Amino acid sequence: MSALPAPAIAVRGLNKYFGGRHVVKDLSLTVAPGEIFGFLGPNGSGKTTSIRMLCGLLTPDSGTGTCLGLDIRSQSIIIRSHVGYMTQRFSFWEDLTIRENLAFTARIYRVPERRAAVERVLADLNLHGRADQLAGNLSGGWKQRLALAACMLHDPRLLLLDEPTAGVDPKARRDFWDNIHHLAAKGMSVLVSTHYMDEAERCHKLAYIADGVLLAQGTAAEMIERENLATFAVSGAEPAVAGRILDGQPGVEQTVAFGATLHVTGRNKETLAVTLAEVAQEHDALQIRPIPTGLEEVFIHLMGRKDGAAADNEPTCGQSGEQSAEQSLPIASPPAQPAAGIAFSLIRWWGIVLKEFLQLRRDRMTFGMTIGLPIVQVMLFGFAINMDPKHMDTAVLAGEHSEFTRSFLSAMDNSGYFSFVEELPSEEAGRQALEQGRVQFVLTIPPDFSRRLVRGERPSLLLEADATDPAASSRAVSSMLMLIRSVSTRDFQGPLLSLRASQPAFDVRVHNLYNPEWSSQYNIIPGLIGTVLNMTMVMMTGLAMTRERERGTMENLLAAPVRPLEVISGKIVPYVFIGLTQVTLILLAARFLFHVPCLGSLAAVYVSALLFITACLAMGITFSSLARNQMQAMQLTFFYFLPGVLISGFMFPFSGMPPWAQHIGNVLPVTHFLRLIRSIMLKGADLWQMWVHIWPIALFTVVAIGVAVKCYKKTLD
Repeated sequence: MSALPAPAIAVRGLNKYFGGRHVVKDLSLTVAPGEIFGFLGPNGSGKTTSIRMLCGLLTPDSGTGTCLGLDIRSQSIIIRSHVGYMTQRFSFWEDLTIRENLAFTARIYRVPERRAAVERVLADLNLHGRADQLAGNLSGGWKQRLALAACMLHDPRLLLLDEPTAGVDPKARRDFWDNIHHLAAKGMSVLVSTHYMDEAERCHKLAYIADGVLLAQGTAAEMIERENLATFAVSGAEPAVAGRILDGQPGVEQTVAFGATLHVTGRNKETLAVTLAEVAQEHDALQIRPIPTGLEEVFIHLMGRKDGAAADNEPTCGQSGEQSAEQSLPIASPPAQPAAGIAFSLIRWWGIVLKEFLQLRRDRMTFGMTIGLPIVQVMLFGFAINMDPKHMDTAVLAGEHSEFTRSFLSAMDNSGYFSFVEELPSEEAGRQALEQGRVQFVLTIPPDFSRRLVRGERPSLLLEADATDPAASSRAVSSMLMLIRSVSTRDFQGPLLSLRASQPAFDVRVHNLYNPEWSSQYNIIPGLIGTVLNMTMVMMTGLAMTRERERGTMENLLAAPVRPLEVISGKIVPYVFIGLTQVTLILLAARFLFHVPCLGSLAAVYVSALLFITACLAMGITFSSLARNQMQAMQLTFFYFLPGVLISGFMFPFSGMPPWAQHIGNVLPVTHFLRLIRSIMLKGADLWQMWVHIWPIALFTVVAIGVAVKCYKKTLD
């Protein structure tokens, strides 16, 4: 004797809680191979939750079971590779064509001979004529056909269909079920939830669930026989009138109108027959005959048994058997009254206000943004931003150390604009310090400065300034003349009093490096590359995941056997090319419209831009994984973008900010990218010289991608 085949689904005692709600209670069912198993129940009964647990989208809180012989807890990823899951809501991409949707599905399921497989399902479901039509333009029936085609594409052994024909016309529903039976005939198992009784009758076996409890299961005939209900058809009067007469009478459990006939059902056939006979004697026009009990009567009875009363969601007729037929006659309408509610109503207005407050209270992220943003702006504008930067790093190349040079260096330090951080050994070291952005100024003192000063030869000091940010260095440079006069007044006394002439005894020659004309465009245009990328890349990818969730397509991705890193990196790559296109457009505008030079190599520009784009996209994907909707993703993006503009050195001098603001700014990748891109374009720096700004961006990228992968939800829990 051959062994029985293993069941496609076998679960025992599944339970699921959402907060304090017990949604599925001790669910146990078995689906055989090649069987069409109907899952019935009212809205909110736990059907969708049960199906999601079977395919691994939700984790059961307790219970055990297998799907296709695989454990639903520990092997859910493998289960997804062999199951076709069709969501209750259309969950494919409406901005893709039928063919493009199927091609994408084939890729994520790694279907061999992908093009041939797509053409096969297009032919099987008669989709060839619409293959190049956008899914968003399809009618409900064609959308369901597309969803079924995608489910079949990878030759699954089990189909899980969640109310697949809701809102579809009768012909489309019939065609859909013909396809289901054709697949079952080939040995595919099907678990399908439905509200339609005609569809339930086409299933091999049925299960009825209400309020999370499985009330009955078996074939349609077994369930009808098990409940042992008696049903009579009452005709000869309006169903509404007959319903009011019979409702509440002994033995009458439910009354349902079917056209001009009223179906009356009860548990006790003898009591019901006596009641109907008595009513027929009192109302000669009534005609009563027994009819077979249908599934609809059984399921309404099951709902009533669960709730402890007759179900209220089916159309019942009448309220009291004592009401006469005359009472059902139409009542004359009262005279028309002036339209009410035109005037402003404080009650309605207050109701809207309360609703908005309730929504704000529950949307904690939005509420936090409304409170946090003003605080952040006050802190940044009040304490961090300074248009007159002080204590800028300055290096000295000292050819001599005399009393006069020490006095001038002391005056520079006391001015507050200069902060001496190092003494340089050579001119080349000074040039490297400026190129790498380690210092803002380099002061060179010639070896014979003091001797020439005493002789009255008006020697010169050389102050080289990094003028890539004119706002940062202009005020410090303009203070030189005042410093010379201050030193002359203090030091030129006695024999040196003659040096106090109308002209200063010495001069400070300023070389504005990298931006000799103090053009603000030299600073702003390269900075725009970082600011534009920081805004658009984070925003676009910030909406990527939340858009999928709001459209319902995320459930499709979760049901597929894809890894979080595959989804995240796959979503990032297209935006990399968009970002590089933005860089190219800004570079062209910089060169031909604003005449901003690019002294470094274009390869260095694009490599640094690619690194920064990846960091921005990783941050956007992280926000997208954390946010629950697109509005929250936009709020997080704006919250991140604000300090990136204010304390990165784009709008305001970075060197003028207090240390705490500089520490925060140095965490942001845009701060390092602005220094990197300005050094390459305006100073001709090589990438190896700017390693001090490259590694923070790379580290930020790795951390952001790690957080995004960690926050990516593999299930709907």
